[in-house]
Amino acid sequence: MALQRRAIIVRAAAACAAATLQPWQSASAQQPWPSRTIKFVNMAPPGTAPDTYNRIYSERLAKALNAPVIIENRPGVAGNIASDVVAKAAPDGYTFLYTVSSSFTVNPWIYHKLGFDPEKDLRPVTPLLSQGAFIVANNAVPFKTVKELVDYATAHPGQLSYGTNGVGSFLHLIMELFNQSANVKMLHVPYKGTALVDVVSGQLPLCVEPSATAIPMIASGKVRAIAYSGGRRHAQLPNVPTIAETYPAVAVVGWHGIWAPAGVPNEVVQRLNAEVTRITQAADVQKLIAETGSEPMSASVDAMANMVRQEKRTWGALVKARNITIE
Repeated sequence: MALQRRAIIVRAAAACAAATLQPWQSASAQQPWPSRTIKFVNMAPPGTAPDTYNRIYSERLAKALNAPVIIENRPGVAGNIASDVVAKAAPDGYTFLYTVSSSFTVNPWIYHKLGFDPEKDLRPVTPLLSQGAFIVANNAVPFKTVKELVDYATAHPGQLSYGTNGVGSFLHLIMELFNQSANVKMLHVPYKGTALVDVVSGQLPLCVEPSATAIPMIASGKVRAIAYSGGRRHAQLPNVPTIAETYPAVAVVGWHGIWAPAGVPNEVVQRLNAEVTRITQAADVQKLIAETGSEPMSASVDAMANMVRQEKRTWGALVKARNITIE
């Protein structure tokens, strides 16, 4: 009888242990993560900055984790398509999202039919790099400084046009914050991509452009730099003032990060955070990031979550105040 009771207890304990296996363990309890191909769903098309940076990290992650790493590009709707794919993916530690911060800090305010909950369905893993933007103008415009731009916009309310990569984009919100701070009204012209070509040709007087693509055009003299959006002057163009030097509230940068489905175990998230941080801190990667006009960025999982919450509150207040929405 004692032996039977002991056998029953052993079987029950084994059943409980099997029931409590995490999803990332269930495929093979003997195989630590990762044991197969890891996929990053990228919010941008091939050849763009998010795709390029994702590939830089993926190549190094594959070596660090000793596992294949692939990228699936799912562009569209300001990152919402890629976010939706990952939000609905199995939380097994093999599917992650590579996107920009505005997917979580801006999109929830301006898109009312997401189909997923960014806070509940996805969890932060790690940031990678930050990037500000330049206000650039055609060389023929009559203003060269922030003050002259504001004076011109004040004298021509609603007539001075500027381009961005879309309504509700990070670039659009920079200018909305600028308009609010300077108490001016400029005309927004949304593009599906960059407006820079039309500024160079003179079809558009002004645009806001990420530093990676703006700096080469500024350096070549094809456009005039008015100001930079970051809190301090850009290292590559130290003679270009920041907007914040005139309007302190306009000191903002966007950043790239990695997210995971909400159910991915904390052990996997922390491991990926640590590996990506090591890659970011490598001298060759820091050089690559700097050369493209961005700045390396690292943070713990909790710190990244706090960044998202704080920036979401800031942009939410602006979106409401400026009545920015997309159906």
